[in-house]
Amino acid sequence: MRRLLLLALLLAVGAVAFARVWRPRERGPENPEHLTLTWMADAHQLGPVGYRDPAGAISPDGKWIAYSEGRFLRVRPAGGGPTIDLPPGEAQIRTLSWNSDNRRIVTDGFGATGVGVYDIVARTRTRLWPDRDDVRQPVWSPTGQLIGAIVNGRDGQAVVALSMDGRSAPVAASLRRISFPAWTPRGEMGCITAIDGRSRVTIPCGGTPLQIDPDADAYGPLAFSPDGKTVYVALANATGTVDLWAAPVGAGRARRLTAFSRDSYAPSVAADGSIAFKVQSYRTSVAVVDADGGPTRALTTFQSETPSWDPTGRWLGITYGTWRRVPDDAKYPDIAQDAGIIAANPDQPAAVPARVVQDSASEDQSLCWSPNGKWIAFHSHKDQSDDIWLRPAEGPGAARRISFLGRGAETGWPRWSPDGHRLMFTGASRTTHRPALYVAAVDQTSGDVVEGPGQIAIAIDGDISHAEWLPDSRRLVAIVKESPGRQAIVVTDIEGHTPAVVRRFESEHDTPGLGVSPDGQHVAFIAPAADGFFQVWRMPTAGGTPVQVTTDRSNKTQPAWSPDGRTIAVTVWNYDAQFWKLASR
Repeated sequence: MRRLLLLALLLAVGAVAFARVWRPRERGPENPEHLTLTWMADAHQLGPVGYRDPAGAISPDGKWIAYSEGRFLRVRPAGGGPTIDLPPGEAQIRTLSWNSDNRRIVTDGFGATGVGVYDIVARTRTRLWPDRDDVRQPVWSPTGQLIGAIVNGRDGQAVVALSMDGRSAPVAASLRRISFPAWTPRGEMGCITAIDGRSRVTIPCGGTPLQIDPDADAYGPLAFSPDGKTVYVALANATGTVDLWAAPVGAGRARRLTAFSRDSYAPSVAADGSIAFKVQSYRTSVAVVDADGGPTRALTTFQSETPSWDPTGRWLGITYGTWRRVPDDAKYPDIAQDAGIIAANPDQPAAVPARVVQDSASEDQSLCWSPNGKWIAFHSHKDQSDDIWLRPAEGPGAARRISFLGRGAETGWPRWSPDGHRLMFTGASRTTHRPALYVAAVDQTSGDVVEGPGQIAIAIDGDISHAEWLPDSRRLVAIVKESPGRQAIVVTDIEGHTPAVVRRFESEHDTPGLGVSPDGQHVAFIAPAADGFFQVWRMPTAGGTPVQVTTDRSNKTQPAWSPDGRTIAVTVWNYDAQFWKLASR
């Protein structure tokens, strides 16, 4: 009996020790015996391209969680309950901060460059300082009387404190790149600062970096504990993502709080010391569907998107990579996306690309074959560009840049005209800086640029996000964002004649792409369906009643019609942020 009791005791002790040592990576906190992890909300982003992760924060009293979904601000009880829907903005909300009154929230998204205040009781939104467009990443002071923000000046960046009437006082200036300001309980401002190629926490902002152990790159936003002794910040890990850490402002080793398979970051702190943070949930894959409708069939099991067909219909060009939002954004233009090729009709979904086309340290995406199959054009940030590049489709040969719009041009997905004489892509207008169409004359035999690229002056009030050629190689079909939440499909030509609108519809997916059948008779586009998902629709190019092509409960984007007209390739995506709370037991 003694031996049995001793054996039972040893097994119990071993089980406790094992439970303390082994933790599944998705469990979250590193100290579950001290902290509890509670889900608060899911924010659903409205498209995988052109979006930034939802902003979110817990209210000072810990009773509310506020978060953004594109241009919409949602507020719900932290413990669960009905959501407060506030008036939509004109642009995406990327930062938000609660006032100490637990009622007002300052955000961006008031126009392209403005900031303003939401009132969750009155359910109103009011722009602050309409004559200012230089205020970024606003954050309310602990007293609620001032708003700290980053502004750009002639001599570099600065952190300022602004009163509600717009008067400002400088807090700190820096010749280095600074981001994500945060107030300490004592009224100082900390932030993330780029120092000697490293990303550091500095207090005051832009000053001496905080010595954090372990010595890893830091990523914002950041937040301070109510007593000011601890800073909560995301630190890089060995897998290329970030985890949330609690670092002492004085001496001592930091403590890791989360360990998820995707980025966990963006802390906010309530007065009782509970911590809210978010976890990125971003997944994409490439699939195909019969052009007449039917089940969607997966072609990849890895992160992949932006399909395009080779002239034979046997292969698909794709963009692939982990696209780690936080580290990638901080190291822009170095984004974990590369260009590759997969089989269009495999026996089983591919786990890796069949061939790598371009894998520079910077973003490479959205490849397109010339009609003769000799060349591949693609978008890249290679060599600090934001342009279209060209390389041989087969064999050795260096990629060369064929457009020179420069950094910030936001060039889109290139498309070769059916006759092989022109290459078309979107990019920022040199005059208005809004999205516009460019066309370059290219010899598909030699790959030489004969003329251009030149901007097409299209008489339309809206932002063109993508266009596809019609078979005559002069006319094209474009998708246009006419206003927030409203899209249009238009037919025009390379002379820029007044476009004909063939379809208007409501959609919050700003960059959905579109596809055109090889005979030019039909267009495939993305729009929300009755089930709430973004689905593929088909309609005559001349206009008419759309027919829903895909019906399974998943979001689709970037449709591409096969050369034989029988199949449409799409990106299937899910892009959410989960908001969690860590609190002492």
